[in-house]
Amino acid sequence: MQTRLPFHQELQRMHDHILVMAAATQESLEKAIRALTDRDIVIAEEVIDEDKIINQLECQINEMALQMLALSQPVARDLRFIIGGNWIARNIERVGDEAVNIAERAILLTNRPPLPSADMLGRIAEVSLDMYKNAIKAFHGHDEKMARYVCVSDEEVDELDVLILRKLIDHMISDTPSAESSVHAMLASHCFERVADLAVNISENAIFIDKGENIKHSCQKL
Repeated sequence: MQTRLPFHQELQRMHDHILVMAAATQESLEKAIRALTDRDIVIAEEVIDEDKIINQLECQINEMALQMLALSQPVARDLRFIIGGNWIARNIERVGDEAVNIAERAILLTNRPPLPSADMLGRIAEVSLDMYKNAIKAFHGHDEKMARYVCVSDEEVDELDVLILRKLIDHMISDTPSAESSVHAMLASHCFERVADLAVNISENAIFIDKGENIKHSCQKL
């Protein structure tokens, strides 16, 4: 029978697992962006293959959270950390799923001509990645200001997603053979928009853990 760790060590163990999972997901997202930008099938396939590691880490974190809730009856901030941390892990896992989706679009676009949206796709990738990284920093560093900054940054990603959609629709009208490629690029853009939304979710939960404040759907400007 496995001996249980003291409660504070169990909390730290869950915290550390979330950071390990976050780092693995960041690497997957960065690889997916590189696969899309460099048209690299090998890197894209790595992202797809390595997603199982992220999934396994989420399952481990879920199990830790359930055991602490059942056996330790936590209260106040400890309870918020277990609940909020579990939700953060769920959102991190979904970022990993979006990285896989981007990698799959990258594979499908590899042998097709470049599209006019490449620069904007690069920008939306950059902003969404930064939002994700900053959301994890906000969680790790108990940084409410950073968390709220992530929420505000989402506006640029939403605007870019709409601009990319419009540009690709115009391109499809003028160049019908490129329609399939344009659709894949639109889907990739939307994946980045989803990464940004998930970064906002992580930031909202970081504030919930530290402040006990529920700002879901109402992140305010600084």
